[in-house]
Amino acid sequence: MPDRPVVNVFAHSCRERDGYSVENVALETMPGFYCTGNLYRPLAKGDAGELSQPGPGILCPHGHFRPWGRFRENHQIRCAHFARMGATVFSYSMVGWQDSTQTTHNDPLVLAIQTWNSMRALDFLAQLKQVDPLRLGITGASGGGTQTFFLAALDDRVRVSAPLVIVYPWTAPDGCLCEGGLPVMQATQTNAIELAASVAPRAQLIISVGAPDPTKDFPKFGFPFIQNVYEIHGRSDHAKLLHLATEKHDFGPSKRNAVYAFFAKHLQMSPRPEVSATITIETPEVMEVFSATHPHPAHAVQGSAEVAKAFAALSRPDSPVHGGE
Repeated sequence: MPDRPVVNVFAHSCRERDGYSVENVALETMPGFYCTGNLYRPLAKGDAGELSQPGPGILCPHGHFRPWGRFRENHQIRCAHFARMGATVFSYSMVGWQDSTQTTHNDPLVLAIQTWNSMRALDFLAQLKQVDPLRLGITGASGGGTQTFFLAALDDRVRVSAPLVIVYPWTAPDGCLCEGGLPVMQATQTNAIELAASVAPRAQLIISVGAPDPTKDFPKFGFPFIQNVYEIHGRSDHAKLLHLATEKHDFGPSKRNAVYAFFAKHLQMSPRPEVSATITIETPEVMEVFSATHPHPAHAVQGSAEVAKAFAALSRPDSPVHGGE
């Protein structure tokens, strides 16, 4: 793995809302390359203007929900409510979506870059003084669910995860490169169910829905395998399934409520009812990090070729600079 120094942060336009704040934040995950997003925080408490004690940190990647991705209403509601529950939340764009414009979503390295972005986003949360690095989680739906179980499988700091409407026996990279590129997925060697099972014994809530969604048969053909892996670890109580046979491929209210309760239990938060009417739904223009008003830094790389060079140049422990051969 490449080295992971302290993350450089480009941030502006912090807004205070009802019980939480939102700030436009980009993380320099590679030299000259930025992961764009929004940081949601509980409003400060106490005489020092800070939280009375560190709280959880939660990543919220979005899926292929066009056209708005992280800007869509139900995504903003989820992030804001988590912040009201006491968590610091980073909502971030897939490569090539919204204000992530340095390369396209069809970049040959998109899976590697997005996974690296998730790892560096977790580094970013863990380095914040208002975050308890032992209480980290991630949740997303569809392509955001793929990012969820990829990161949880790779990084043991993820204590709780919830991938939605994505865990079923898909294998070969016949869809978006951000989910099956490089190729990570091999038709006869592994599948999404095995990758989700590899998160055991850490807490994981998996949500599936009915037809025509491909997760329609997950309770019968997927969850028993995952549950068995958790049982082998002696933590069958840490794997939970919610199957909503009449619901669709989304991250709607009933799904959000289940995730809130699961995260509250495993990240030691106080549950509270979601009141979406008091959450400010912001426009993309307000939420974007980079724009004509806030351009990329001068050293930012642009285009697939420059991004590939930045990725290849990441310093690794076995490289000559570290004394390797």
